[in-house]
Amino acid sequence: MLSPIDIFALIAVMLVGLPHGAFDGAIAFFIGAGRTPARMTGFLLAYSVLAGLYIGFWYVMPLPALIIFLALSIIHFGSGDIQPTHLPLDASWQKLFKAARIFTHGGVVGIVIPSLHSEEVSALYTILTGGDASIIMAITAMLLPFWALSFVVYLVASLKFESLYGGVIEIGVLCILAAFLPPLAGFAAYFCLVHSRRHFLVIWNAMQEMLSRQTILITALILTIVTWAAAGAAFYLQADLGAVSLGDAALRTVFISLAALTVPHMILVDTIFRPTYQKKRQA
Repeated sequence: MLSPIDIFALIAVMLVGLPHGAFDGAIAFFIGAGRTPARMTGFLLAYSVLAGLYIGFWYVMPLPALIIFLALSIIHFGSGDIQPTHLPLDASWQKLFKAARIFTHGGVVGIVIPSLHSEEVSALYTILTGGDASIIMAITAMLLPFWALSFVVYLVASLKFESLYGGVIEIGVLCILAAFLPPLAGFAAYFCLVHSRRHFLVIWNAMQEMLSRQTILITALILTIVTWAAAGAAFYLQADLGAVSLGDAALRTVFISLAALTVPHMILVDTIFRPTYQKKRQA
């Protein structure tokens, strides 16, 4: 049974964290997919189809769907949290160290929190999959030493390169919070206050170079309302069927929604927008 703190954390994720992807509509304008009504319609249709397919995948194969979602989350969170840094290293070492930084940042949520609260997180995974999720906890335990090694490398490198200080301090603070907060509260704190806030600021600054603030806000508001409406309908259907408790229905609604939106959001942000924007800033 979810505690009041857990319920508050889920509400925070729904109201603050989940809508951070609503700027994807503005990003569509940035990459040219919103130049005409036909293009925007095609973009929204493709986005919705990808999200719908992942929801279907989750209900058919919930355990693999959750594993893939956790892996994608580590990559996405880590990619969004590392700051562009130019270090005097060979190109191959640059790529390797960047991968280590992504793994270290992203692993705070996907590896550290489950490791610090294994019993609670295992119970949450069981609710999300509807079955035994021990394999996920086993994978997490296997990854923890590699995460610790990555963090040590990151920490040692920061002693030589001052530009890495901020990232190391951020990870340290998040790990301390993760140790003292319940797992859902720790996730909500990171997702709302760190990841979503950083995403909002980056997209807001980038979009104003070519779109008016009104267009950005209206687009984001429309997509946020649509997202909330879809999540509300999913929660109602699960609760109305009576197959799960209200708390379990809320947990499943939030995280299955996040998983479904993560796939098109990652494709758009991590493979299209972020490389394009970084090249534009360096030009």
